Amino acid sequence: MTEPPDIAVYTLVAGFLGGLGLFLLGMTLMTDGLKLAGGKALQHILGTWTRTRTRALASGMGVTALVQSSSAVTVATIGFANAGLLTLGQAVWVIFGSNVGTTMTGWLVALLGFNIRIDAFSLPAIGIGALIYLFARSTRIKHLGMALAGFGLLFLGIDVLKNAFMGLSAAVDLGALARPGFLGLIIMVGIGALLTVLMQSSSASMAMALTAAMSGAVPLEASAAAVIGANLGTTVKAMLVVIGATANAKRVAAAHVIFNGLTALVALLILPWFLAFIAWVWGSTGEAPAPAMLLALFHTGFNLLGVALMIPVAPPMIRWLQGRFGSAEEDAARPRYLDNSSAGVPDLGLQALILEIDRLGDMSHRMARDALSDQPSSADALEAQRSVVERLLAAIGDFAAKVSRGHLPEKISDGVTEALRVARYHRDVATLAHDIAALRRLRERHDLPAMTELRRQWQNLAVRALDLARLEPDDPQRGDAAEAVAQVESEYARLKQALLREGTSGNIPIPEMERQLRIISMARRLVTQADKARRYGDHLDSQVGQTKPDQDAPPAPTQ
Repeated sequence: MTEPPDIAVYTLVAGFLGGLGLFLLGMTLMTDGLKLAGGKALQHILGTWTRTRTRALASGMGVTALVQSSSAVTVATIGFANAGLLTLGQAVWVIFGSNVGTTMTGWLVALLGFNIRIDAFSLPAIGIGALIYLFARSTRIKHLGMALAGFGLLFLGIDVLKNAFMGLSAAVDLGALARPGFLGLIIMVGIGALLTVLMQSSSASMAMALTAAMSGAVPLEASAAAVIGANLGTTVKAMLVVIGATANAKRVAAAHVIFNGLTALVALLILPWFLAFIAWVWGSTGEAPAPAMLLALFHTGFNLLGVALMIPVAPPMIRWLQGRFGSAEEDAARPRYLDNSSAGVPDLGLQALILEIDRLGDMSHRMARDALSDQPSSADALEAQRSVVERLLAAIGDFAAKVSRGHLPEKISDGVTEALRVARYHRDVATLAHDIAALRRLRERHDLPAMTELRRQWQNLAVRALDLARLEPDDPQRGDAAEAVAQVESEYARLKQALLREGTSGNIPIPEMERQLRIISMARRLVTQADKARRYGDHLDSQVGQTKPDQDAPPAPTQ
């Protein structure tokens, strides 16, 4: 007795949706469980095992195969690149490896999903995993239980999908979607990419392509085109994730798009011959490969082909990307005077170092004035400026190390040491300015007009001392710098005493008194560090001498 048409359609749709839902739920549980159980291992591997191109590639492959989520590895890689733990070159090779590692899903489906009774291991995996998750005391063990249950659900979903596709192929000619010729392949690539975007999982698209091919619903070549599309669809998510993100994030995402786009194009152009080659290699064993196994081989093969293509392409691509998506902060952090040619000549190297440190002093001075102004800049703006100072200081330190290689005249060696001392004083000024502004943004609710005026007068004295410290040595007012610092010190003691008196008498709440005391204490140290930079800079200038290079460069000390 045959089922009514409407019931048959309902059974097919329900089976398809249920199988897809089980697969996606299982993939999510398995991925989340493995990430939570091995999060520290993921950080350790990506942070320390990526020193060379080969190790970065292997790390991307291994971690992605382990956690079954190229998206998780991509996000982690972008985070490490932004933190400076990975260079762009290391990050892109981790991404390339991630694309190879994600093909492990296809192998799991091909090896386990069609050759044995799925429910024989999927149902026990779900049960055991759920019990572990419910009753285990260790957090890591609980997450491993979640991953095991997800593993079972994933394959249970594949079994339901397989049955749904078998029923669908008997009722509907799905092969009609795969039109003959290159246009038909393009359509299947589009379908694979669309499914990946809609389901946010290339693994789900891959599983659907394998089950469709294994059930005979879709021809092998069309399924292979859909696999290419699934691989290509992951780039859409990468592009969406980095909207409004940092320049480094955009560069890593762009590398991901270039890799997947180039790989997809080459795989599509050689698709029939590639499949025939894989079948021929497998046929040498005396067995005809199953469609699912052939597709898994194809998926891994064309991603490995993409890695091979990137070996000569990656170096110029990385150089090109480093010149794209630039931000104002990165432009400011890029050294203006430091280059390898001058590093090889000690005298020129020291002169360049002094000029760059003077730029650093201008940045720190602007931050200090901003922090002590009536309306400090936003937290994001000052954090960006502090980041620029830190990156420029790192570049100065690297350049100083290059200048110091080999035997240096004592005068140059002492000059490099003195220059680095001045640079660190400037960095201290920037850090203190950042912290002062953060405290000042916590607006006081209980203040006295007399105290506000007294504090404003002292801040004006501090700003004057900062300005005098940045004047050129031959400026007549530069001689007033030491006196201005002394005045800041004496008035600081009076302001501190007034704040303590008002706080202990109850006119100002103790927390507010503490906040204001911290602000003026850090501002006092800020002035002190700026003055040290002035004094050591003057001493360095007297030993070495320096001239202003051009009209656009920041002022440099002259004799």
